[in-house]
Amino acid sequence: MADVLVLGDAIVDAVFAGLDRYPDRGEELVAPSFELRPGGSAGYASLGLAALGSRPAAVTYVGDDVLSTHWRTFLDARGVDTSRVVEQPDATVSVAAGFLFESDRSFVTHRGAMTDGAIPAVTPDGFDALFVAGLSQAPYLWGDDAVAIAREFSARGRPVFLDTNWSPGDWLSTAEALLPHVDTLFANDAEARRLSGCDDLVAAAETLVADGADACVVKAGDRGCLVADGQSEATWVETEPAASVDACGAGDFFDAGFIHARFAGADRPAAAAVANRCARAAITNFELRAKLDAIADLSE
Repeated sequence: MADVLVLGDAIVDAVFAGLDRYPDRGEELVAPSFELRPGGSAGYASLGLAALGSRPAAVTYVGDDVLSTHWRTFLDARGVDTSRVVEQPDATVSVAAGFLFESDRSFVTHRGAMTDGAIPAVTPDGFDALFVAGLSQAPYLWGDDAVAIAREFSARGRPVFLDTNWSPGDWLSTAEALLPHVDTLFANDAEARRLSGCDDLVAAAETLVADGADACVVKAGDRGCLVADGQSEATWVETEPAASVDACGAGDFFDAGFIHARFAGADRPAAAAVANRCARAAITNFELRAKLDAIADLSE
């Protein structure tokens, strides 16, 4: 059982599902399904880690509004330590409206409390690992302080995991500076191509390892994932096919499964297989509680 410091973004997702098109300007559509979810990459990953039996502690910014309270209360109830979460006065938690279609999804985000603020004082003491989740969605992380924290964890032999996601903003230089301190970089197939500048996924993963990460795991949906570590040939880890109900947060639950499995003694390909199962459990359920219960069942 690992104690993981999760540094990243807190977002409340308003998820509208069952749509077949966007509304025209001035038009109202009725969504068949809706859920208000306390998430963000740091939120979902922390919840996934807790569901699997790890002990995550979230570090992020929220506001002093009712949705911020909802975010913290939900994570607390699910076993996530939120004592290091900082409340910004006169601010709102970040909010995203997600629109789910059969083949894709789109988001509109307001960054709220994460726009400003220094990183709260954290050290590796008491933690087995650091996970920087949703870097591109958390502007308060874009700078030297995040790199210094990662450097300290790595110097003490505590692995650092990184998932940048891909949102607008000036975060790429921070991601590049983080890579030499990263044990495992997570990216989906589109992100891996954009980060590396390579169209081929194997070349993309190997380039990101050459750029500094010890390993890169590329999430490729129903193809499974690709694991590259620079020591041996990149390996595809297949997943079982599944009809996706909702892919929101699936990549974050994948990350949680990988990290948890690594601390349970799995090598990277075996951890990737666990991660695939966590993502599959997530995409085959719509409600967040159902996703987490299905992930928790995997640890039994």
